[in-house]
Amino acid sequence: MNLMQPASWRAMAQTVSTIGLAVLTACASPATRYYTLGPDAQQTMASSKASPSLRIDIRPVRVPAAVARSQLVVQVDATQVKVLEDDRWASSLPDELRYALIAGVSQQAGGAGAQTVMRDDDSPVYQVAVDVQRFESWPGSHVLVDVVWTVRTSPGADTLTCHSVVSEPVADGYQAIVVGHRHAIGAVAGQIAEVVRGLAARPTGSRLLTAGASRGAEKTPLACPQSGDSPQTAANGAAARFER
Repeated sequence: MNLMQPASWRAMAQTVSTIGLAVLTACASPATRYYTLGPDAQQTMASSKASPSLRIDIRPVRVPAAVARSQLVVQVDATQVKVLEDDRWASSLPDELRYALIAGVSQQAGGAGAQTVMRDDDSPVYQVAVDVQRFESWPGSHVLVDVVWTVRTSPGADTLTCHSVVSEPVADGYQAIVVGHRHAIGAVAGQIAEVVRGLAARPTGSRLLTAGASRGAEKTPLACPQSGDSPQTAANGAAARFER
């Protein structure tokens, strides 16, 4: 009978040990967590019952390249960020922001997303373009969104361009960061909704005016929303530009 040599025993033991370690490591790997910026079920139901008299079309959202990924990106300091491999967005960040804005603006403006209204409806479509300049997450401190957005009713119509900067304090933990961003995006959605309501309330054929401009008999001034009353939310609506 052939007996296995000691060297063979050692090789087999090493192989079994390596396989066992790999299995244990795989079992010990943390589960990936997925987050969404979308509204909760109650908000979605409220938005679905909104009047279709206002059609709101949120265009694809632009975000900085540094955060345009599936993983959450958090600030370490002013010059360094950390990419979280186990904490990810449920969809791409631009899509998460767009869906959250569609729901938020539609709910707060009392309208419906343009895609939910029949195409033969001749009511105006309020087109909203959103360009996120900064999307920062500071664990245990705050989140910040810096957004330039425009609203117009149709190609060639007056366009109102506004600038919103919203900061929300957050507790420790990555879930708190997501909640903070949901509140910040909700504040931006509220400002966009305010402008949409203002545009909808204007007399037919009226023109937009910048703040401080002289008023004509048939002209209705409309400016960007000012800062909210909440001490936890700083929204800057001072930057306004009108284009044709």
